[in-house]
Amino acid sequence: MTYSVDESGALHNLIWSDSTSRLDYTCFGDVTAFDTTYKNNLYGRPIMPIVGVNHHHNTIVFATAIIADETSQSFEWVLQNFLEAMMNKSPISVVTDGDKVMQRAIKSVIPFAKHILCSWHLSRNAQANIGDPNFTETFSKCMASWWTTDEFDIQWRSVVSEFNVEKHPWVIEKGNTRHVWAQAYLTSNLFANIRSTQRCEFINASLAITLKHKKTYLDVVCAIEDGISRMRMNELKADYLNSQTKPFQITKLVELESHAAEIFTCESFRAFQDELQRETLYRIEEEIQSLSDECQHYILTKYKEKI
Repeated sequence: MTYSVDESGALHNLIWSDSTSRLDYTCFGDVTAFDTTYKNNLYGRPIMPIVGVNHHHNTIVFATAIIADETSQSFEWVLQNFLEAMMNKSPISVVTDGDKVMQRAIKSVIPFAKHILCSWHLSRNAQANIGDPNFTETFSKCMASWWTTDEFDIQWRSVVSEFNVEKHPWVIEKGNTRHVWAQAYLTSNLFANIRSTQRCEFINASLAITLKHKKTYLDVVCAIEDGISRMRMNELKADYLNSQTKPFQITKLVELESHAAEIFTCESFRAFQDELQRETLYRIEEEIQSLSDECQHYILTKYKEKI
């Protein structure tokens, strides 16, 4: 636990993380999510859970901070002390709710981390700024589609023209920052299936229930620790089920699936099976000659795309 005080000696910023959370970060800390939207406590201060995802695809908490305000100084203080607690291991990728001050702090403290904006907040902001459910739906599709960057740019121009929002400030700003929210521009980056800070909502929901009447700092810390304890109990249950069950094989690639079932957790294996099934939709169109024997390159075509 690390804290700072103001000139009067009152608590200013606070961050804490136990040994289990630090071990989790060692294993799963390549991708982290930050959220500061929960402020429902006696002092009206932002609570900032720093979370990730484990091998069961469940949310885990690396650290939690209570900060005095949402200034760059406070965010930088949190990030610096977080990294110090984690033996200065920086995350590869960071997901945030889009707070611009937070973005500046990330660039200052962990400049080499790839930053992505929360998909849920983006969809909500699209509706708030444009006010058209059809635009919001189309925008969300653009955000999540696995297009090439050229395909995305064509589709984006088409959407902007279709809804006549070429001059809308929010649309212009999002077009200029598409590299931090459009899947087409994020394909080569690791995000461990974390596209939203809603993984922080488990903590926020626990706080909302527990702190309905009691909202002191001690109440906040106890509520967060209770939520983390429930998360860890769920992980133990998942560990047990993983050791006692064997997933079904669904393709003819028996050896490949058997090997994957041995090394993956059940959730990761299901994700692998989904990818394996998608592979059957493609055929090899062309083999590209490579100077290296370590890997081969192929151009694939979907069966339905060629008659």
